[in-house]
Parts: sequence; C-alpha cells; structure tokens
Amino acid sequence: MHRHLGPHISAWDRWNRSVVLVGVVAALLLVSATLVGAAEPLRVVLGAEPASMDPSVDTVKSSLVITNTMLETLAMNTPTQTFRPWLVESWESVAPTKWRLKLKRGVKFHNGEPFNADAVAYSVKVFQSTKGLARGWFGFVAGTEKVDDYTIDLVTTNPTGIVPSSLAFLYVFPPKYHGQLGSEGFTRKPVGTGPWRFVSWTPGVQFKVEPNPDYWGKKPTIGEIHFRWAPEGSSRVALLETGEVQLAQNVPPILAERVERSGVARIEAVKSIRKVFLQINIDEGPTKDVRVRKALNHAVDVESIIRTLFRGRAHGRDKGIILEGFEGYQGDKLQAYKYDPDLAKKLLAEAGHPNGFETTLWHPIGRYMLDKEASQAIAGQLAKVGIKVNLQGMEPGSFFSRMSKEKVGGLNFFACGALYMNPLFCSLVHFKPGAAFAYGANEQTAAFIKTATETLDDAKRAKVYQEFENYVYSDLVPWVWLWHQQDIYGASNKVNWKARSDELMTFEEVTFR
Repeated sequence: MHRHLGPHISAWDRWNRSVVLVGVVAALLLVSATLVGAAEPLRVVLGAEPASMDPSVDTVKSSLVITNTMLETLAMNTPTQTFRPWLVESWESVAPTKWRLKLKRGVKFHNGEPFNADAVAYSVKVFQSTKGLARGWFGFVAGTEKVDDYTIDLVTTNPTGIVPSSLAFLYVFPPKYHGQLGSEGFTRKPVGTGPWRFVSWTPGVQFKVEPNPDYWGKKPTIGEIHFRWAPEGSSRVALLETGEVQLAQNVPPILAERVERSGVARIEAVKSIRKVFLQINIDEGPTKDVRVRKALNHAVDVESIIRTLFRGRAHGRDKGIILEGFEGYQGDKLQAYKYDPDLAKKLLAEAGHPNGFETTLWHPIGRYMLDKEASQAIAGQLAKVGIKVNLQGMEPGSFFSRMSKEKVGGLNFFACGALYMNPLFCSLVHFKPGAAFAYGANEQTAAFIKTATETLDDAKRAKVYQEFENYVYSDLVPWVWLWHQQDIYGASNKVNWKARSDELMTFEEVTFR
C-alpha cells in the first residue's frame, strides 16, 4: 500500500493544481468584473425636475419617465401606439355602463401591500378627486364595484368604448400608504409595483431608484438609475460628452451633429406623437375674435422656424387635433394654415386692430424642444404684422401649475402627446370644460366629446371625431398650429437603448456594452 502519497506530489500534479488555481482566480476576477459592471448605475439627464411623483398631480412626460420606473398602470402603451393588458389580465364590457377587469395575481407593492381590487378602487378615487393636472381625465367613470379580490367592475356614467385605452394611464397606488401620507407625503417617498423602487430624491440635484428584487415581471437588466436635470440643452450635451450621464433627453438640433462627431455618443431620434401649438385665450381680449385667431395662424412662418431653428428636425406644419394613425385621422383632407402676413394684417384690420395689439406669450423653459427659442422666433414674426408680444418664460413646474390654475391671457406655448392611445385624449385635456388646460372648451366641444365618448359604432364614431376636428380647426381656431416634435436623444456608445415615439423613455431592456 502507498501510505505516503500525499507528501510526495509529482511535478505533473503540482502543475495541474497551478492551472486549476489560475483558472479559479480568473473565474473569480471575471465574476467580480461582471458584478461591478452590473452595479454601475445608469445615469440620465432630463430637461425638467418633476413637481410630484403622484401621476394624478404631475402628468408631464419628463416626470413620468421617472414615475414609470416605480409605479405601474393597468394597461401598458406599446412603442407602436397600441396598448395591451398589464396589471389587468383582461377587460370585458359586461353591461352598457360596466367594464369587468380581471386583475393579475401575486403582485405586491414595494411596501408589501397587495395589489388587488381594493387598490384599484382606491386609485380610481384618487384620480376622481385630484386637483392635479389629471383632473377630469376620468370624468367618464362613475365609480367601481368589487366582484372579488381580483375582479372589479369599472362603472361609467354612460356607455363608452374609451375604457380599455384609458387604463394605460390608470396608475395604482397602495391604499393604506397613499391614504395615510396623501399626495404630498407620497411624493417624498413613492411606492408602486414597478421594476425599480425609490431610493432618494435630493431636490434640484438627483433622483435615485434601485431594482425591485421582488418584481412580479421580468427583472431589469441594469441596476440603479440616477436621474438629474439640466434646463439648458448645451448642459445636457456636455454631461453626455464627459460621460457623467449615458442618456440625455431633448438634444437641441443644432448640437446633434456635435454629439455624433464626439465619438463617445450617438443620436437616437424619432418622430414624436406630440403636437406643438400655441393655446389661445378665446374668451377675453383681442383674441376673443376668431378673425384675430386666424390672423395669428397666418402670421407665423412655421416652415422657416423648422428649417432654421430646428435644422429640419421637426415635422410640420401641423394641423387638426387627431394624431396620425388614430381613428378618424384625416391627413391631407385638412389644409394647413399658410404663412401669409398680408392676409394676417387684413384679418386684424377687419377685427378692429389695423395697427395690431399687445399680448403675452407664456412659455416653459426646457420642457419642450427649443420652447424658449421657438417662442422668441414666433414673437419676432408676430411683430411683423403689428402684434407686440411680451414673453413670459417659466420653469416647467411653475408654468404648468399656473396654466392649470388660472386661464392666462394671450397665448401660451403648449403641446399634446397622448398618454393613452385614444383619439379623444388631447380633446379631453384641452376641450373638455373643467379640465386643467381646457383653453378651447365651450358648449359645442363638450357636446362633441360627449357624443364621441358614447358612440360605440366604429364608423359612426370616426365620423364624429372628424366633425369635431373640422369644427375646432376651421371654426373655433383655439390654437396656432405649429409642428410635430422630433424627439432627439443623446445616448452613450456604452449603452444599448432605443427611443420611443411617445417620449416615455423606458429602461427595462437597457444593457451596458
């Protein structure tokens, strides 16, 4: 017997053990490197800081980019402008004014509260009672009726087919937590069911989220996300070029080529579903006269602004109120307002303003692509027909708050990008009496919206949409129609990420290269 084999190891055995040891060390180093890479946060710079993390209060899309990492909706919009079930497994119309929702089981909020019918019922009440920007968006909902823990009926005021698409903005809140803290307390430490959960919010500096280890769906491919804000486009681009962020929202067109030439980042651009326009106060001052409102449309040279200021990176001139691809869209059947300063002067004279008048143009700074610069260009063009414009630029949170709480005089620079995929969305926001931004609302728009909401026959409903659009575009003229936005993002070459047409930056599929 060989009792002493242990102490007498051959050179071959020693070499084998060395190889194994080197392999183990290499493997450990590889795992360590992988973990370090996975732990690297994704850093994102947006144009404006949120006013709230309660989506019934703050519906601004740059805010929802952050909100959507933590909170979820009953249905989910897709990149192709459709929608699908999400926290609901199915929906069904079980009566003329009743939609039955089957809820996903096994979902929990970040604080451990269960997602169930009680959470949905509570969330509906939040949207019905909010004084925030989403007020009136669910005015067609009368209430809810619980069937069992995972089945709930959504009761509507009248028969309507709008319910399924609207579920893509029906966010769910944890009833006990949100009920105890209220909207303001919830904003300081939001809780949802989403793939990331809240870490910290240092106002003016940074917002952090981390992966939710108990997420019910597909786990995120990255770790923490750190959001920051920079109102100036040049600042966002600088942060991208220095590597301080990997994704930058709203890259100014004039800087897009610079990003491409940097060698460290690229441009991801897509035609947005967002319509950009000037809202007009149709109830007071010179703009109460529809001839003045038509004159404003003829006085703005949209094509030149797109060509020079946007370097061709916008789509216009826009027209109508129905988004392309949506039911009832009329396309070339509508004739865009032409730039015609002589006609504008003629209309102003007919309205009793041969020498023009003085007005105010309110605009956000940093919310929409080149909002400040575009407002300045428009003011210069209006001056050519005798309209003196006083520019009032505001930080986005203050701007939207003021536009919703009072009906300011003159004009305000605005846009609408559908938050749920239905032709009525922009109308509910801008033409339904009582809505936060209903500058164009009157009895006729209210009647059209009611008819369109209650018409269940597809062909008849499309015709109602078109009649509504023709009235708004040709007779009411509550907007100065401008352009469709092109969303331009800067993306580090170190990350894989693609832009969507709805501005809702998503991060579930992001990977580091």
